[in-house]
Amino acid sequence: MNFKSILFAAAVGLITLGVVPEAKAGDCHTDAGFRICSEYVSSNGPLTTWNFTLTNRHITEHMQVICNGSRVYDWESRGGASQSEAQTLAELFCEL
Repeated sequence: MNFKSILFAAAVGLITLGVVPEAKAGDCHTDAGFRICSEYVSSNGPLTTWNFTLTNRHITEHMQVICNGSRVYDWESRGGASQSEAQTLAELFCEL
């Protein structure tokens, strides 16, 4: 499975997860060989901070993503994704 397929699967999983600030402190979703966990951290005006982990047999990526509405404001990443892949993952996360 290539990384774009993983990101697509993650996006589908996140949509299914229904990530919203009113959600529980932490939510996980497992589907088709991957696991996605997100945890709402805080809000400051229009900025919302999330901890996010994507795991499958190819990669584990831990991120802190700060969204400004549906756009990425900032992110930090630890894991197997390249800078470009992590940026794409952050963008997909904030677009939900």
